[in-house]
Amino acid sequence: MMKKRFRVITTAALAGMLISGAAGEMASSTAHAEQGKAPAVFGAAAPKAVKSIKQDGITLGVSQAMYDGNYIKVTLQRSGQGLDGGVAEGEFDEKTQDMVYKKGAIKRIEFLIDGKKIENIGKNMGERPIAGWSPGSTPDQAEINIVDPSWLGGQQFTFANKFKLTVKVTLQGVAKPYTFDLAMQKSAGTPIALKPNLSKKSGNLTVNFSKLNATSTSTRVQLIEKGLPKNKPSDISYEFVDDQGKVLKLISGFGSDQNTKTGDMYNDYVLAPLGKNVKSITLKAYKPEFEETGATTGAYKLDENGQIIKHYVKEIEMTVKVK
Repeated sequence: MMKKRFRVITTAALAGMLISGAAGEMASSTAHAEQGKAPAVFGAAAPKAVKSIKQDGITLGVSQAMYDGNYIKVTLQRSGQGLDGGVAEGEFDEKTQDMVYKKGAIKRIEFLIDGKKIENIGKNMGERPIAGWSPGSTPDQAEINIVDPSWLGGQQFTFANKFKLTVKVTLQGVAKPYTFDLAMQKSAGTPIALKPNLSKKSGNLTVNFSKLNATSTSTRVQLIEKGLPKNKPSDISYEFVDDQGKVLKLISGFGSDQNTKTGDMYNDYVLAPLGKNVKSITLKAYKPEFEETGATTGAYKLDENGQIIKHYVKEIEMTVKVK
């Protein structure tokens, strides 16, 4: 029986920030009473701030939230006295094999969609929304990204145009979680929706550039890999470059073969938005070098400029016109 795989290709996860709706997150008493009135309505065009919550001398609020049809973005803003580390920072203790957090840092976040925990949506990781957080533009900011599994193969859960997102944030040194109810609404703008269906092959591997959805705030791409060795992860990574030579920043990326009987790997990338003058983007495949010779996972080998050493696979390169 072929082992099903789910791979994480997000920078947040590489930093140890992936939460992926795992069970075991605490859902203890909330702070609804301190939050006050009805939830705010969010969209990409006009983000509003939810009333901040203050507990044990630390204030936490939502300064921005949006859903653009590709992903959900929520920005948390923290303030308080005696905070000597970032809100999205943690260190791994080699002795205890556990994460260590300073006062006021995020220990965990629990998410609910219309009152249902995301870990209870779907039977496996490829069938449920995936969420993660990473540092924001300042030490007191954290960026949350949530992506539905609808591009991971099959007929999976998809965010509705309107829904309630509940975010429960537990900070180190604060007994109760900070709870925010956000009435999310899909942005009204019309995206660029394409189905290029381009395929390139290298050896036994065939890569299909299946779908692209571009909004003013993000670009979403679906790649389907066929012919991967059973029970082995692919040693190929991907980047996306616009026709002006700019590499699109990776916001989130996941891959799964859990929703297909053929073992095809469905990869879902959420990237930075396209510039106004961009007419095409190019998929570039590469094999990164690792510090350990012959390894396919672990620490990357870097060049003298601190960049990952990449060996590009020209056979798989594809260009998609967006205008």
